[in-house]
Amino acid sequence: MPDTPSKSHTLFRGTLNIAVVLLGLASGIAQLAEVPTRIAQWALTAVFLACLLYFVVRLWQLAFVVRIRQLDADLIDAAKALSLQRAGHQHYLEAIQRISDREKPLFSETLEVLVTVGDDDESDRIVEKRVTTPDPLVTHRTMRPIVPTDTDRLIRLDDIDFKALRPVDGSITALPLEQSRLLRVWLIFDPAVTTPTAWQVEYRPVGLWRPLRERGWDQLVWEDRLPAASGAPSAFTRFEVTFSFPESDQPPSVKERQGYGRIAEPERDHRGRWEVIWRDEKPAGRRYVWDLTQAVGGPSRR
Repeated sequence: MPDTPSKSHTLFRGTLNIAVVLLGLASGIAQLAEVPTRIAQWALTAVFLACLLYFVVRLWQLAFVVRIRQLDADLIDAAKALSLQRAGHQHYLEAIQRISDREKPLFSETLEVLVTVGDDDESDRIVEKRVTTPDPLVTHRTMRPIVPTDTDRLIRLDDIDFKALRPVDGSITALPLEQSRLLRVWLIFDPAVTTPTAWQVEYRPVGLWRPLRERGWDQLVWEDRLPAASGAPSAFTRFEVTFSFPESDQPPSVKERQGYGRIAEPERDHRGRWEVIWRDEKPAGRRYVWDLTQAVGGPSRR
């Protein structure tokens, strides 16, 4: 079978055929009508220029179509490569999560959490202060920040302005392991923790306490499911949470649903905000549920 002519060959042959036909028609019409020679020359020149312009436009169109097809092919190849890369990246993340889930903590630590109920969505804030004692060392660990779960919106580290701070002797790199309604973060210590070390994370879960501001009650759940390698039911040796509420004429209330730990009476701080401190001196791998209430309507006006 003969080869199928290329686009460029077809274009050139079609343009040449059109030019020959137009020139022939123009020449024949000029002879039949006895058009003066000068006018005939101008007519033939005009036909030639029109054919040339047509050829240039068609050639540009062909080059444009070829370029678009090439870009489409490149885009498909890039999409396939990106899909393969994402799949490989997800395999790495899933492997890290499995390793983390199987490992028992080679450390003990104290934990102090400051839960700030803001006056608005933007001012909700969480600070977790830890002192980790390694046994014998800690190179990495995972954690789940406290984020809103009342919507299906995906939460990413950048969305909550997540920061991990190690004030002395090193740094902490925070990488997302799972970015969904239950955010999970992988923390890598550089250098590894070999002595009791203080560090903290802070973040802004925008809108976390919106239900509390709107209806006057909400709850906070914390899972302490990290049995230590030493056999202790929890890696925590002390667990404290300070709940900070906006200024109001009526004091807020905090109650742990199962009666775990001890809760102090609400007190005002130097800014006029209410503080309620809850503390468990002997954590034992429990599931804590705190019920919070506060007056609806924002801070008092004096």
